[in-house]
Amino acid sequence: MKQHDECRPQNARRYMPGLDGLRALAVIAVIAYHQDLSWAQGGLLGVCLFFVLSGYLITDILVAQWKSKGTINLKDFWLGRARRLLPALFAMLIAVIAWFFLFDPARLSTLWGDVLAAVFYSNNWWQIFQEGSYFSSFGPPDPLIHLWSLSVEEQFYLVWPLLLGLGLCFIPKQGRLVGLIAILAMISAVVMAVVYTPGLDPTRVYYGTDTRAFSLLIGAILAFIWPSRRLPANLTPGGRIRLDVIGGAALLLVLWMICRSNHYQPFLYYGGLLLFSIAAAVVIAVLAHPASRLGRIFGFKPLRFLGVCSYGIYLWHYPVIA
Repeated sequence: MKQHDECRPQNARRYMPGLDGLRALAVIAVIAYHQDLSWAQGGLLGVCLFFVLSGYLITDILVAQWKSKGTINLKDFWLGRARRLLPALFAMLIAVIAWFFLFDPARLSTLWGDVLAAVFYSNNWWQIFQEGSYFSSFGPPDPLIHLWSLSVEEQFYLVWPLLLGLGLCFIPKQGRLVGLIAILAMISAVVMAVVYTPGLDPTRVYYGTDTRAFSLLIGAILAFIWPSRRLPANLTPGGRIRLDVIGGAALLLVLWMICRSNHYQPFLYYGGLLLFSIAAAVVIAVLAHPASRLGRIFGFKPLRFLGVCSYGIYLWHYPVIA
């Protein structure tokens, strides 16, 4: 439900249509990449957009709850995530199993491990331990390989509320807590650079929760310094221009990297993904602001519709392609 900012209670959730538009961009980029379209060589970065966005929205909700009630209701949070994510996931898994049972039963034996990994949100580590490759395949495509990213996000949903609650409890000064989160993000980015070996398949660093956490944590930092409920609806004309210029510049960088990056470029793993995550955070900050013209553009109804459906689209697109 939309409300005017001046009438909205401090702890009320504010709908940000521009962020749904950004979800649409992210899922379009991923699908274009999986379809091997030449203009989206870096479409895999759409997942990075999802990570930063999830880090921002989840932390924004949890911090607002802490400031409003002095606690984080872990049970309600986890049950809410389960109700939103699990039914659609189970429906897709059942459909994939049924398809293999009817049309390719010989591959069923190799599918069960992927299904269990998907159910327990450990697909990324399962793929790593299986030494599978996200970037090259010598057999029939794995219809569940795309679930690695959902596993990373769900692991974040399980662990982050606990860590954030401890941080808010024992580190009352926000600046110190944000600094600690920034250190953790930098450690994750450094681990990516250390683990990556130029010339070898980068699947390990691409899949790892440890090597991808910085995107989620950058979104979390943004939630502290740019809380959605405290953004003013009115800005001076100059302030609005600056907001949109900064957001437009960051968006151009995001689009350029989606179009021009390549998953084998060492630059991506030596800071490129970190740079992209920071640019994505800037775009999110601008789209979340109620005075942003860029936010209104991304709130265009067809984009918003795709964004609202992006989770289901992401779940189903790769099994359909495979």
